[in-house]
Amino acid sequence: MISNRTINALDVCVVIAELQHKGRVSTTTLSNRLKLSVSNLESILKPLKDHHIVSANKGPGGGYNIQGDIALVSMWDIASAFESTLAQQDHDTDGLSAPAEFELGLEQIVIDTLSKFVLADFVDLAAVETPEETPIQNRFKLKPLAPPLIPKAPNSVFQLSMTV
Repeated sequence: MISNRTINALDVCVVIAELQHKGRVSTTTLSNRLKLSVSNLESILKPLKDHHIVSANKGPGGGYNIQGDIALVSMWDIASAFESTLAQQDHDTDGLSAPAEFELGLEQIVIDTLSKFVLADFVDLAAVETPEETPIQNRFKLKPLAPPLIPKAPNSVFQLSMTV
């Protein structure tokens, strides 16, 4: 009923939500953490971007983070980007056979269950609240670099209409 791709998408969103307090999460970090190829991750992240669940920035300091509050993003919001439901398809619900009725009922249970849980339920809050700060020792004793500036404005004329 729920594909492996959807399960991977749920895992991707949980990892992004856990790590976004450190900044944007790169595909390399996701790939290493989830043991998925970068191309597979990109095919998962594209529908998530299209459904406005994650946002992405390219270039140095770029990566992915969850768009909005993780306490408001339900697991069904994520899964619905990948799963089509029987209710979305044109079916005459009056003349359904017993197996089709059972499948429709089972699907509704899955939707209701995933809708009850939000992304924040699966994020390890202890890891978020106490980030690991390891001092970086370099042999030249240079000051650490300032964090990269991520612009808050649209980066093209075409994105201006999306910000309104």
